[in-house]
Amino acid sequence: MRLRLHELEALVRTRICRECDVRTAQGACALPEQESCKLFELFPLVAQAILATDSDDIEDYIRAIRENVCSVCLEQRLDGTCALRGQARCALDSYLAEIVEVIEEATGKTFRRENSKA
Repeated sequence: MRLRLHELEALVRTRICRECDVRTAQGACALPEQESCKLFELFPLVAQAILATDSDDIEDYIRAIRENVCSVCLEQRLDGTCALRGQARCALDSYLAEIVEVIEEATGKTFRRENSKA
């Protein structure tokens, strides 16, 4: 069964949002109104980068995310650095292994984290 983008996003939200440090005691997102979660703002690119990568090494996914998602994110500077990433405030960066796992499982692939360097 091939899942649609919104279905993949719902699966990722279910898993990641409950683990995210930026939530209220009731489980709601606690990001300030003027901020958006880059993971979900750029989710189509995130899903595309993950689906195009086939590896058990998280470094390959990090590279794909940096090249295809971070490169278009307004938070990343021209030199490739990112204040959100540097301060561990980017959910995409903080939860990338879990995001990969959810998407790969949902699409029938297996990301074996135990074989990964991260």
